[in-house]
Amino acid sequence: MPTARLVSLRRLAALAVLCAGSFVAGSPGAAGAAPDAAAATPAADESNGYTQAQTLFHDRKFKEAIAVLDPYVATHPRDARALVLRGDCKADLGDNPGALDDYNSAIKIEPEYAYAYVTRCETRLVLDDMRGALRDCDTAIRLSASDGLAYEDRADVQFALEAYDLALSDYDKAIELGRSSAYVFAARCDTERLTGKRERAKADCEKALAIDPKSRRGLWARARLAIVETRYRDAIGDLNAYILQDPKKSDVAYYFRALTYNRIQSYRLALEDIETYVKRRPDDPDGYRERAVASAATGDKAGALADLATALKGYRKAGDRAAADRVSAMIEAVRAGKSPAP
Repeated sequence: MPTARLVSLRRLAALAVLCAGSFVAGSPGAAGAAPDAAAATPAADESNGYTQAQTLFHDRKFKEAIAVLDPYVATHPRDARALVLRGDCKADLGDNPGALDDYNSAIKIEPEYAYAYVTRCETRLVLDDMRGALRDCDTAIRLSASDGLAYEDRADVQFALEAYDLALSDYDKAIELGRSSAYVFAARCDTERLTGKRERAKADCEKALAIDPKSRRGLWARARLAIVETRYRDAIGDLNAYILQDPKKSDVAYYFRALTYNRIQSYRLALEDIETYVKRRPDDPDGYRERAVASAATGDKAGALADLATALKGYRKAGDRAAADRVSAMIEAVRAGKSPAP
């Protein structure tokens, strides 16, 4: 799923495209087209509040842009572009409910404003409203079938819904239509891994990291691919770089790094990472199961059995019978003085 920062960068890029092109008043389906001549473009004066707010948005001065847009919208209440721009500013500041209010108002004024649906799709995705996000991206594509960003966003939604074949089709279309960021190639890499297309995945991950060697999405996707291919040391290198950029937002990365440490028998390092994960995600039985592997290997039989019991309870509660059976077998192995197969 895209992070708030990735969504922010997309909005900046989309706004740059809108500013570079000419607005065609009342043109249905034009990505970013002005709602209508009277409402969306009330003044040609380049010093008006909307233009000033655009500049501030490009400079990532979102609060300042809102301060300009509030009085502007008050005097131009039917300027759908201004409402959407203010919504984007609010979303980038974490005020997603406020952003949705502005997007809803803009769409009510101009029901065929394609970009309004694209950016509302992104915000709904961040809020985990997958069905609403999917509807918005579908509408954006209906209104503007050549909008690569709309396909990329819909792919993100399909990915979150675990509809990986549909996601891959949309990432393919987005790239065909000119989307070329590190993010989109990394996201397609991850999707290709999940659909069994590993050679394509490798090429896309390398392309993503050639575009941006620090791409977190690229590092994540390449690490997950390496784990699947049992290239654990490669995975650890990418996970190290991923976590280093933002340790506070790397919960799952700590889990997978612990898993890879366990697989190369670096059990004490695995314990350090899995402790972090369990503290942050105490309801995930996977964390307890992986900690049990490291604990048993370092001689803490009691700790391993306690963690496996917690994991077993969690899997049973979730109705995951296969995982529960695996953990039951691990418990028997530990009781018999054997190493539990991860």
